[in-house]
Formats: sequence, C-alpha cells, structure tokens
Amino acid sequence: DLPFWLKQRLSTLAHGKHLCIPSCSEGMMFSKALSLSVVVACTRLHQAAAGLFATSFAKYPNYTGSLNVKGSVFIGQAGSDTVLWYKFSGLDSACTGTGNGKNNSCGVHIHAGMTCTEAGGHFYNATEDPWATVIYTASSGEGKNVVVKTGKTQMDNKGRAFVVHDVDGVRVACAILEEDKAKSGTSPLYVESFSKYPGYTGTMVVKGSAEITETVGNESVDLFSTFSSTVAQFLTFSLMGADKDCSANTVLDQANACGIHVHVGNCSVAADVAGHYYMDNLVNGTTDPWKNIIYTAASTGAVGSSITVQIPTKQSNMNMKDRSVVVHDKKGARIACGNIVTTKTTGTGTGTSIVSGAPSGSLAASLLSALLLRLSFPLLA
Repeated sequence: DLPFWLKQRLSTLAHGKHLCIPSCSEGMMFSKALSLSVVVACTRLHQAAAGLFATSFAKYPNYTGSLNVKGSVFIGQAGSDTVLWYKFSGLDSACTGTGNGKNNSCGVHIHAGMTCTEAGGHFYNATEDPWATVIYTASSGEGKNVVVKTGKTQMDNKGRAFVVHDVDGVRVACAILEEDKAKSGTSPLYVESFSKYPGYTGTMVVKGSAEITETVGNESVDLFSTFSSTVAQFLTFSLMGADKDCSANTVLDQANACGIHVHVGNCSVAADVAGHYYMDNLVNGTTDPWKNIIYTAASTGAVGSSITVQIPTKQSNMNMKDRSVVVHDKKGARIACGNIVTTKTTGTGTGTSIVSGAPSGSLAASLLSALLLRLSFPLLA
C-alpha cells in the first residue's frame, strides 16, 4: 500500500475536489515509477455523488408582485461546471430570451445563501460571474443541459438557494436545492471499464467508469416532456479519451450526439446492444428520457466527475443489470461500451482509482513529490 502519510495527504487534498492527471503519458510515468497497476484518470474522493433538485418554489421573501412561479430545477455536474435542467410556469411574460439589460433580468441562478431569507449573491468560483448570461424564455419556461462554468461541485451547491428573477431583475421566487437520494432498499450498479464499441474502427479509446443509482422520481414533474415516473436513475461517471469536440459550447445537431446512455443489451455483439433502455420504449407517444443525457469533455477528451439529473426510465436497477452503458461521439456514433454489473471489484470512486505497489528509489520519491504538487493544484476537467 501507499505509505500512511501519503494516504492522509491525498485524503486531505482530495476532499471535495477532482484530482486529475491530465494526460496518459504523465499518468503512465507516475504509474511505472510507483508500481501502480491502475493509472489515475480522474479520481473523486469524498465527493457528493448525487443530483440536486428543487421543486418547492414559493414567492421570494418580501416580494409583493403578481408573479407566482412554480416548477422544478434539477442540477447536474460536469467536472467543475454546473448543469441546469428546469421547467417553470408563471414566469414574467416579458422575458423573451434576451432580458432588458438590467442586472439579473430574467435570470435563474444558484445563490450563495442556505435560506431564501438570506439568499445572498450568485454562487460561483470564477473571475467573472458565469450566471450573468443565464436567462430564461417565459414562453417555454424550460432549459435543458444549460452549462454554467461555476467552478463548483454538487457538494458545494447542495443546500443553496435557487432564485428566479423577473424582467427587471427582481427576485420573485426561491427554493432550496436538495440531494437526490438513492431509493431505499436498492443497490447501485457499476460499469467498471469501457472498451471500443463492437465494430467501431475509429481512433478514440474511451476509458473510465460509471455508477447507476436508482432514485425516487418526482412524480409531479414533467421535466423531460415525457412521462411522470416514481422510478428514475442518475448516472455518475468519469471518462478519458472521449470526443474532445463534445465541449460545453458544442451545438448538438445529431441524434445521440455526445450521449452516454443505458442500452438494452450487453457489449458482446453490436446487434445485441440495441437501443436505449427504458419502460415502454416502443409505445407511441412516449419520449425517450435518454435522448438529452450527454457528457461534456475537455480539450483532451477528459470528462471530469459528472453527475446527471434524474432520468425517468420507469425501470428499476434490478432490471438494468447485465445491460450496457454506451458512449457516443459528437456525430452520435457509438464509440465505447461498458457492461453493467452488480458488484464493484476495483477502486472506491467513480473515477479510475489508484491501486498501488511498493514505490522505491529516488525516481519514485521525486515523482511522489511531483504528484503531490500536482494534487495540491488539481486540474478540474
């Protein structure tokens, strides 16, 4: 095992952070010198691994206007970015997608406060306020996969106030973000590794892992414009070698572009993988709840620790075992596949984990120092 002092140091540095070795070559250097049998791709230690949501919106304290906003917001994570899905009614009809130029006009934002009475300002860790450009359109009242470069994690966002503004920037509605907990009596499922999709001949080689958690769906919420459900899942995953063109600013104009989805069959034969897995997927009028579930990659193809919003599959985890998770590129092509299993045999996080041997020699000591320096200033993929 790694020395006790190093384990303590890693645990201290890792708390609530994504620790990434950004390149395979750098990872292999550390791996070889330290006799590590598994390279660190992006390890998540002591990190909140759940989606967040708020459904109990009420008028903002002391707001006396006529607007009565109701609806839901779900929060996911893509590395150090915050991902919003929301659907509201009762919004300011003057909000047509551009605002009126005033601060917070037509905004929907996570605020720093832990109560609506003391919501404080916008919550982020960046040079400029990333929430300034997040604006809703009242006619639709919804947003999907809205990526906000907050520099914050789910652990950071949990328990914060989510605020809705009118066209003049006035705070009109508020709710507190709650953690999307696993359904009682259920167990998570795992994808321990990914390999090339059967028949894929491209150059991308996706590595990583995923975890599938069954949760109690929000029955009153029609967030996906699909069906209400009391059975849903969220995915927690990290990857490397994914399509680098699947960035936060990418326009997704192809079916399954940059997607990560549970499919019907396992990875052994392409024909067996089939389509997305959810209840009644052949019933007329039912909308595929997987179609907008995507990943966001860095310029290296690395996908930092990511957490999706609720996916209302109407299928239990019990029914998902022995199926597969498929990763798509920007064009929607299937590039990687991982079989879903019930027991995790390696590692302890959603990222690829450190498995150590016995480091020795001056080279190992030097690289240990370099590794600690890297971890002291982690790159957030």
